[in-house]
Amino acid sequence: MEEEQSFQPIFSSQEEDTFQQLNTVPIVSIPLLLGISLEIAGIVFVSVWPEERNKCDTYFTYLYLHCAYWLIIMVTDHIVKARHHKLRIDGYLDFYQTTYRLLRTPLFITSLWNTCYLLLAVILHHTHKVDYERYCRASEWFTPLNYIFVLTSLELLIIVPAYINYIKRVMRFNQLRPLPDVTRDEWLSPFTQDSYSGMGEVGYHQRGMNLEELLEKQADLIRYLRDHNVKLSHRIMLLASQHRAMEP
Repeated sequence: MEEEQSFQPIFSSQEEDTFQQLNTVPIVSIPLLLGISLEIAGIVFVSVWPEERNKCDTYFTYLYLHCAYWLIIMVTDHIVKARHHKLRIDGYLDFYQTTYRLLRTPLFITSLWNTCYLLLAVILHHTHKVDYERYCRASEWFTPLNYIFVLTSLELLIIVPAYINYIKRVMRFNQLRPLPDVTRDEWLSPFTQDSYSGMGEVGYHQRGMNLEELLEKQADLIRYLRDHNVKLSHRIMLLASQHRAMEP
């Protein structure tokens, strides 16, 4: 009981009383729409493009577009990750954990696919050293452009649902306007219950309790306390400097 009370001064500070919306939906919507546009461009290049002699050019153009798409996803990941870091500092630890994998999936997948494109380009150039230009323009199903288009379609089948699921979770989070997790008694109860210190056993926990989930929450709580302590230290230093400046 004393341990639970010791948490209250930190968790009840004024900055956790004001809910701030997570405004990442417009940012994430950019790579989502660009991914759909990339798929449409692939369909146009493969099935609608009229001139056969330009098929080799469209192959390289599609690779350039995918490189640009990877760069946009990387920038988006950096910006949104910074917003989520602030959210974690504010005490929304459960939401941070549930959206972390969704947020990192697009960058991981596009980076992996870049490696696949590089490997494919090496294999094709190695097997068609002399007649690569003619092979690239061949009116067959197994052309470099078709390979790239199929790979990109598989890639977007993973990225687009991840972005859509993330957007839905963020919109629901902003709509519910929940309190920080660290202010909820049910979130703190696993760390303050006397049952965890019972029997004098190290690592004792209730039957049926997910130990991995408990350890993950403990790690999140430690990170939150560390970051919050840094913020409070900066605030104390600022107040102290202001007080010294006001002294005659």
